[in-house]
Amino acid sequence: MKGQIITIVIPARMASSRYPGKPLAPILGLPLIEHVRRRALLSKGVGLVVVATCDTVIKDAVEAAGGIAIMTKDTHERCTDRIEEAIQNIPGHIIVMVQGDEPLLIPQAIVDVAAPLLADPTVDIVNLLSPLESEEDYANPNIVKAACNLKGDVIFFSRAPIPYFRNRIKVPVLRQTGIMAFRREILEKFSSLPETPFEKAESVDMFRAIENGMRIAGVVTNYVTLGVDRPEDVGLVESVLEKDQVQNKLYHLIRQEK
Repeated sequence: MKGQIITIVIPARMASSRYPGKPLAPILGLPLIEHVRRRALLSKGVGLVVVATCDTVIKDAVEAAGGIAIMTKDTHERCTDRIEEAIQNIPGHIIVMVQGDEPLLIPQAIVDVAAPLLADPTVDIVNLLSPLESEEDYANPNIVKAACNLKGDVIFFSRAPIPYFRNRIKVPVLRQTGIMAFRREILEKFSSLPETPFEKAESVDMFRAIENGMRIAGVVTNYVTLGVDRPEDVGLVESVLEKDQVQNKLYHLIRQEK
């Protein structure tokens, strides 16, 4: 499907319940949101990168760094709804959402998550998934687990440690990352639908897609996904940026990026 414009939208707000103000938290001399935005700009084939926010302080910081920010309502409870508002006046056939708290984003991941939408017209949404690395990951309710069928499509999400292992075997359960891609018309439809029971119960908006019969393809990546959920995560991210060869190279690249 040639000629498809890929637009990246990064939702960000100051009022995080676990870490207020985190988009502007400094990480090795750059605000968190700038780590994410500048890495997104390194993705091949992307037409536009914007930050969607309801906070003027974030908009000002992004624009001061040479980026594009779009103001949205402060009433959105879901990132997907904030993104749908943000794209109303910008181009893009494929909309890639990159959470604003993913400073270790690998630019190739955006290319990978958009690929199924370019290749298969029956795919509606794509979620980037990564391996669960420990039993602690399974038990952590802040990590959303994605269960996939034999084709690799997501059939269920949960914050709980799924499945219940009556027999301990290898199962296709992975970590949902903060990167997903939508066809523009699917995102618009998704945002027009009411919240669904599983979505409300688990506070996972992708349930709305599953409960309405949309197809979500999973793309598995092996790179380290470490989001910033709490202040103590900043030190962990800085350690990776300093010690991991690939991450360190990307860090120095984005220090030159505007």
